[in-house]
Amino acid sequence: MIENRKTEHIRIAENETVTSDHNYWDDIHVIHQPLPEVDFDNIDTSVGLLGKKLDYPIIISSMTGGTQLAKKINSNLAAAAEEFGLAMGVGSMRAAVEKKELADTFSVINDYKMRARIANIGAPQLIKQGKPAFTDKDIEYVFNLINADFLIVHFNFLQEMVQPEGDRNSEGILKRVSEIAQSYPVIAKETGNGISREAAIQLKDAGVKAIDVGGLGGTSFAAIEYYRAKSSNDEEKMHTGLSFWNWGIPSPAAINHCLLGLPVIGSGGLRNGLDLAKAVMVGATAGGFARHLLKNADTSFDELKKQISFLIRDFKIAMFLTASKNVEDLRNARLFITEPLKSWFNYYRK
Repeated sequence: MIENRKTEHIRIAENETVTSDHNYWDDIHVIHQPLPEVDFDNIDTSVGLLGKKLDYPIIISSMTGGTQLAKKINSNLAAAAEEFGLAMGVGSMRAAVEKKELADTFSVINDYKMRARIANIGAPQLIKQGKPAFTDKDIEYVFNLINADFLIVHFNFLQEMVQPEGDRNSEGILKRVSEIAQSYPVIAKETGNGISREAAIQLKDAGVKAIDVGGLGGTSFAAIEYYRAKSSNDEEKMHTGLSFWNWGIPSPAAINHCLLGLPVIGSGGLRNGLDLAKAVMVGATAGGFARHLLKNADTSFDELKKQISFLIRDFKIAMFLTASKNVEDLRNARLFITEPLKSWFNYYRK
């Protein structure tokens, strides 16, 4: 059942329109500097993330695992992470806990050297649902399975509400996150609906080391689950998927709301190097790319490499045209924000 669901998610993400109706990165406008006084070839694109040096502020975000198709995708993504000096996360590792024979669909990334490996577990699995919660032994297993540097705990409760087999209980999760954060370097991540300032404060107090905002603007899991419900003629779940298709906090606003002294990873709707530059300019330490890389990771490693090289070139051009010799300069480059994103930025200033 897990394998079927994972494969469905991949195929729907590849072939259907599952993004939110508005991409909020388009509401950020960068001030062009016609006299940059920068040597393009000497631009320093490297960043530090929790003690790891990345050649570019790019994380291949957690996407998949648990199927043979996912094994191929993870292998290609890992090879790209090695080639470009990036960090990489894998998809939810629940499948590896429940079916050990699927472990290699995640551990395949161990064949490659990358700047950081990120394990991934779902917050709903940390407490008892229809089945027992993950144990400390389970968490240790998935962390060691990929020789991880960090552990993502992902929050996907809208998806759980929409999918037929979704988990419905969230009581006690923050306490469990706090316990796990004492033993592992935890990155808290949303999966398309953003993280509020209130939640970011709670997560920081719980001891997480970084926040991946996973905001509105990119893949909507309500949309993905809508298509799954449609294929099974589940009218109730279809209705919920449509109702909550555009639910959440826009990615750029979530970055701004979560700037509380922890590294923030800007993910959700990033399409190119210019969007990545905008994420850095509004405060992200790095940007996460997922669905944008999925199809090429599935079909052609060469095309995947080309795609990432284009992304990197666009990012460097954005740095050049904002007179940024390094990523720290880019953080101080000038921009302005238009509606509807502007009101989201001003929300906590009221």
